[in-house]
Amino acid sequence: MRLAAPASALALLGLVLLPACGDDQPATTESTSDTAGTSETTTEDATATAPTTEGPTSTTVAPTTTTPGTTTEAVTSTTDGTATDGTDTDTTTGEPVALCERLGGEAGVGELVDAALAVVLSDDKVNGYFLNSDVDGGNLRTCLIKQLGQVAGCPGVEYDCLDMKTAHAGMGISAADFMDFALDFSTALDTHQAAHPDLGDADKTAILDVLGGLAPDIVEDASNDATVYQRVGRKPAIETLVGAPGQAGSFVDNVANDAVINGFFGGTDFERLNTCLTRQVGGIDGPTKYGLEVDAPDGVDPGVGVGNECQTMAVSHAGLVDADDNVGIDINDFGALVTDLVTAMEAAGVAQTDQEAILAVLGPMCEDILAPEFKNQCPGANKVETLEAVNLAMPIPDDGYDGSLASMACAMFEAPDDGINFIAGVEVSIAADHTYVGDLIIKLQGPDGTVTTILSRPGLAEPLDGQGACCGDNSNIVQSSPLLFKNGGLTDAELLGAGVPDTNDVVCVDEPQPITCEFHPNPGAGPGMDLDDFLGLAAKGSWRVCVGDAGGGDTGTLHGVTLVIEKVKFDPTP
Repeated sequence: MRLAAPASALALLGLVLLPACGDDQPATTESTSDTAGTSETTTEDATATAPTTEGPTSTTVAPTTTTPGTTTEAVTSTTDGTATDGTDTDTTTGEPVALCERLGGEAGVGELVDAALAVVLSDDKVNGYFLNSDVDGGNLRTCLIKQLGQVAGCPGVEYDCLDMKTAHAGMGISAADFMDFALDFSTALDTHQAAHPDLGDADKTAILDVLGGLAPDIVEDASNDATVYQRVGRKPAIETLVGAPGQAGSFVDNVANDAVINGFFGGTDFERLNTCLTRQVGGIDGPTKYGLEVDAPDGVDPGVGVGNECQTMAVSHAGLVDADDNVGIDINDFGALVTDLVTAMEAAGVAQTDQEAILAVLGPMCEDILAPEFKNQCPGANKVETLEAVNLAMPIPDDGYDGSLASMACAMFEAPDDGINFIAGVEVSIAADHTYVGDLIIKLQGPDGTVTTILSRPGLAEPLDGQGACCGDNSNIVQSSPLLFKNGGLTDAELLGAGVPDTNDVVCVDEPQPITCEFHPNPGAGPGMDLDDFLGLAAKGSWRVCVGDAGGGDTGTLHGVTLVIEKVKFDPTP
């Protein structure tokens, strides 16, 4: 995710209050002053002049209103985001009254912080930054109290947490986020005033002005469009996009009405589904962290909590079957899911580039979502490796075959290791000249030493591998008409040449139309069964395709070999 270290995450409320605590950060010190030692204002519209002495630059914000029976004071902010206040005098008793006291003392500051956190955690516009289990709420509260306590001039309270810029770096906080945090804090401040009538409107204005001045160090996305999360409309818009059954145009409603896949969702907890999908999309480049759910306020992120976190895609989809056919999720089901999401995004006005960004995150989940028997259907889980050897001009040793690969003309190949290494299928194409196909034996050896016989003296029922009396089929083969061997080939390899009408005619050239030059392997008396002998084995490593001659008097040349290996990521023979 894009959040910084947990300590920084704690500081998010600090965009109107303070950064997170950091024990390794030296205590913040500052110079505070007014124009004449202590400046006091008792009338509306009064202003104070900022000091011009050396030290941190400070500004003084004067109150604009007063509340009967209370005093007011100037709150001075410094460049590090903390503030101190001038000491005022109660107009009745003549005793000094600090802002801290009007807030209710340090305990009152704690009450205000608790109230502000409660408002923020209930606000879906901003609570995504906080409702993650790596956020230390206790540390956050402590640091908030320290900063607000120092702002209010509470005796002995000193802020020693990270500065605002450091705490919020890399979090992508937008101007809209900042404004919503500020409004939530202002709401809490209004509620606090009702319980502490000595707290004046001017006090609130002064606090908010000081805290609002922290924005330049906190906001990284001033135009609210730097991330998919912001452009889509943040958490509330994502919740609407995900939706629920009956919420027309939403993703979940599209799924509920999609006969292709709605059979998978009969027992679904749709509140939980909305929460988890919202957090998943919001975590693409936003603040939410999928799988780190916490116990949220009532009505917020329903269906999840500590001990009931959103599950991984693999866990949440394991064993799911369509109630209509009792079959697990395949690539067609996944495609329907994607289509329903695209339809919902288009209805919600999500820009094409943002749709692509969301789908780019969904795509790799295919392998975790599909049932085990279908996982290799996912994009990126399968590959066709084509290996070629051309211009070989290798003589096929006449009558030299003795059952070993060493007695044959062999083309060598090296299949790379690219992480997709299970064999799902193999095809072999041979380009050669030979005047008597009944002499020929063709074998394939895999990296683990497995050998299968593709062709063994067609037309001859030899008693042993490659051996036997004359003579087999007497047709010819030519380089320009390669022979393709694959499982499912239309013609049995033992019948190669059987369709040629006359002696010495050419296979795949002189046969009746339509010519099909595809052959299903037949090992004869040789080792192996067919090309499924390699199914599920490792593709990486050295391969050999070899052609031998077990009859005298006719010769030939191996010119080229093409080896096609269909590879998959998951074992096709679990």
